[in-house]
Amino acid sequence: MISQAEVYVYTDEDKAQILGFIGLAEDYIAGIFVRGEAQGRGIGKELLDHAKRGKRKLTLNVYAKNTGAVRFYQREGFRIAEEGVDADTREKEYHMCRGESSGLMKGMVQG
Repeated sequence: MISQAEVYVYTDEDKAQILGFIGLAEDYIAGIFVRGEAQGRGIGKELLDHAKRGKRKLTLNVYAKNTGAVRFYQREGFRIAEEGVDADTREKEYHMCRGESSGLMKGMVQG
């Protein structure tokens, strides 16, 4: 999916280094990465803020065991919409959403 995504890169121009990137496939965050030594400096938030501009809705998948990322996305207004298992890795993952949505978790029945 990342090959058909819009990719935005955060660079340190003084050192000519890429410090992070975010890839978007329409309203899906296909990937976000911040170089280890650059983490904790607000780069991930800046990349995510850039993705939020002009998007009424954003979705992503994140491994449940990546608790730091889950908390980061929750602070940024995402909610867990669905729990599942990644078919390739068999890892528990969350499908998270921000913005316009039905408010129902996928698979829930209205009563």
